[in-house]
Amino acid sequence: MRNPVLRLYLAARKPRNFIKVLCIFIVVSLSLHFLRGYDPEWGSTNLIMSIEATIAGAVMLMVQEESAEMHARMLTALVDMAQAQRDMLADHAALLRTLKEGDERLLKTLTGTEE
Repeated sequence: MRNPVLRLYLAARKPRNFIKVLCIFIVVSLSLHFLRGYDPEWGSTNLIMSIEATIAGAVMLMVQEESAEMHARMLTALVDMAQAQRDMLADHAALLRTLKEGDERLLKTLTGTEE
């Protein structure tokens, strides 16, 4: 996430911060509504809450997509590592077979036994 506005928004969206901001907004909205008659039909309050929910949904989708891309890259790297390990183990197995065959030939030569 390179965007500083997005980082700021996500910092404000942390559960503790968001609950505080939401409670302050609700208290202020209720106070203004009942004390001053502001927003008698709750239209502005509803609009603000809807806009915030829409933005939150879009941001959460964006974060989820970035996370999915990162997991896909990590999985690809992990598969590549596993394939390299498999190839290395196959090379080691071939080397060990060659050493075993050489040791068996040497043993036959030293003991003078032929099978």
